[in-house]
Amino acid sequence: MKKPFRLQLEAKKNRLKRHAGEFLREVGQVILLMGAIVCVTALLLIAYDVTVRSPYLCVREVFVKGCKELTEKEILALAAIRPTPNILTLNLDAIVRRIQVNPWIREVSVGREFPNRLVIVVRERKAVALLQGEGELHLLDGDGSLFKKLEPGDETNLPVLTGCLREGKADEALIKKSLVLLGTLAGAKDVPAIGSVSEVHGNETFGLSVFTDTGLCLQLGFDGYEGKLQRLAPVMADLDRKNLKTGFLLIDLSDPAKINVQQRSVLTPGGSAEPAAGTGQGYRM
Repeated sequence: MKKPFRLQLEAKKNRLKRHAGEFLREVGQVILLMGAIVCVTALLLIAYDVTVRSPYLCVREVFVKGCKELTEKEILALAAIRPTPNILTLNLDAIVRRIQVNPWIREVSVGREFPNRLVIVVRERKAVALLQGEGELHLLDGDGSLFKKLEPGDETNLPVLTGCLREGKADEALIKKSLVLLGTLAGAKDVPAIGSVSEVHGNETFGLSVFTDTGLCLQLGFDGYEGKLQRLAPVMADLDRKNLKTGFLLIDLSDPAKINVQQRSVLTPGGSAEPAAGTGQGYRM
């Protein structure tokens, strides 16, 4: 049996009232939530503004560590930090990029020490040799990287690598072999005094030759440097016994089983690395 029309109408009105009440409650909850978000955001913005403007967090000291070639003043000039900035608003990556522009810088890190101290730690390149280019010299680090042209004030008391250019480009393989040889010379044991290394000359055919400030040239070929250098002691002793250890000497140690010695009055670095270069009496050991 169907309900009377009046009862159906009242039922519909009651349903609408219930739905309207639920809708109004949901709208009220949304308005309260949005109001809470606005209040919290406003409080955070106010707190941020107060923090940024706080003199307590202004940078009062910049500490620089790791300087050797560069000075602290030069690092600070590269960093270009404006006076008394807030430590929280500093762009550390931008500071790092500005400092890394200098060729002496290998690595740099910048950190905050709250409340008002900035720490810059630099790791500089170490020049181990000079590479002779076309009319100019470049500084080389231990990895064989040419990181800057030699300028007034740079370290010049370094061995020079010659013969390491091919068609105007650096021969990276030959440079690395030359640096390995320098490292071997620095750590070699049971080697007689040969003076300071002034030049390492590279040749694709005959290998590497070392020139010292005492006028000595050692032809060492490629590889096995330490064993070849150990054969130098009896050679020098034999030259002493024969009273031949005078003037400029070229000692070919490329083949340790058959050592050749030449005594010459003049020895030009870089120009006499090949066995055929120069004149003078030869001695077989």
